[in-house]
Amino acid sequence: MQQELERRWQQAQALESQGDPAGARAQYEAILAIAPRQPIVHLRLSDIAQQQGRYRDARHAAIAAADIVRDMRRWEVLPFATLRLLAFDERDRVRELILGADWSQPAVIAQSVVLSQHLWLIDESDHALRLLDTAQSRSRPHPMIEYSRANALRYSGRLREATAALERAIALAPTDAYSHWTLAYHEKADPPGSRVARVREALDANAHDPLAKAHLHYALYKELEDAGDDAAAWRELEAGARLMRSQLRYDGAAEAAGLEALRALPAVDAPASGGSFAAQVPIFVVGMPRTGTTVLERMLGNHKHVASAGELNAFAHALSEAGDTFVSAPPTAAIVERMAGVDFNVVGRDYLARTQRRYGAKTHLVDKNPLNVFFAGWIARALPNARILCMVREPVDACFSNFKELFSGTAYAYSYDLKELADHALRFRDLVAHWERTLPGRFMTVSYEAMVSDPEATAKQAMEFCGLSFDPSVVDITRNTTSSSTASSSQVREPINTRGIGAWRRHADALAPLVDRLGAADRA
Repeated sequence: MQQELERRWQQAQALESQGDPAGARAQYEAILAIAPRQPIVHLRLSDIAQQQGRYRDARHAAIAAADIVRDMRRWEVLPFATLRLLAFDERDRVRELILGADWSQPAVIAQSVVLSQHLWLIDESDHALRLLDTAQSRSRPHPMIEYSRANALRYSGRLREATAALERAIALAPTDAYSHWTLAYHEKADPPGSRVARVREALDANAHDPLAKAHLHYALYKELEDAGDDAAAWRELEAGARLMRSQLRYDGAAEAAGLEALRALPAVDAPASGGSFAAQVPIFVVGMPRTGTTVLERMLGNHKHVASAGELNAFAHALSEAGDTFVSAPPTAAIVERMAGVDFNVVGRDYLARTQRRYGAKTHLVDKNPLNVFFAGWIARALPNARILCMVREPVDACFSNFKELFSGTAYAYSYDLKELADHALRFRDLVAHWERTLPGRFMTVSYEAMVSDPEATAKQAMEFCGLSFDPSVVDITRNTTSSSTASSSQVREPINTRGIGAWRRHADALAPLVDRLGAADRA
């Protein structure tokens, strides 16, 4: 039997490499017919199903693999299983699987860095730190352990400890691009500019790794700007953005077609006047990234009746499950068409089931995924009691804030080219205006400038819109100690300030093409 299993495995692998996923799938399924408890085979089937756009099969195969890992204690497969679960936002399963593993086993210790990352990605920073401590006690100092520890500490708000961990990571691996980049955005150098030389040395050492080089260019941009050398900083930022754009796929025309299809959706009736809120009310905080969504979330999260869930992908996955397809954000025109046949009552029930545990004893839950702005029309259909708060910011500041951020993975690919960035911002503006017209009583814009200039008035308006009584103390976001795994995780530990208003003017000459393109749309 073992020879037969090996033969079919080799055939499946060959078929995958030849670009024949259907043939590979048949071989993998034949293996499971002989020996069903093969987690790696289930994982391969999950990946193939995702390539073919079959959401339900992909998710079910991932869950089957995770269950086998748990039941058979196949800890060597644990990080592969949790990675697949993350692709479906199965956060509770990831948590239970890692916390239920035997942390004394060498297979778990050897993968502790990856597993700790999976924990802090689901806002389980304390458990991530505990796992890293366990690994550290059984191994020699390692730069990746320190780097993962630093991120868990940042997300927990333990900023000084995070700085120390990043410095230890750099001491152990002086050319590691990600440690230099994270430290640059986490805390300013003292004195400013004192870290530039060592970042340049790391850049030279990573000359043949485009992604590492991009991260180091961004690190140099931040270090040089903090030191007041704006011209040199901009050169590094441009170089980093150019490298990132070369690594990513982005189709502005396809995005435009998808948003046009969204705007063609029928309007949703306003909620009944004077109607009462349900026992549990989802609050979606959306917008372009880096426009104050995290600040608003943390003000709301200070309210005694509000729980914060962080950046969930739960609604996108509820849509994907209902439509049996992988829903992107923004969605393509084909996805919008497919969603026309979906029962949004089912989507709403699925979303509520996915988020139920996060309410605790609270009545409202903040889901702060900026990309949910593209789903606002579907949210209103699926969750009649939901409220959507959309952050809007002066467009050049918003675009500059996107351009100077190196986002994780393939997210926000438009942000690395000024022309594409401006065009995306204009499409975003048009979509927001559309939601304001067609989702009365459900969708409200919140001005970034108003929020940081008069946080009490802004918080009051937002809370009343969500059916909450106003408490002036909520504006002190330093009181909010919940974990934050966003790009602004270090900055949101500071009091609200207005430093970001007009920040683009330091690079006004370089940003002139962006300003002109945004202004041309207004003049048209």
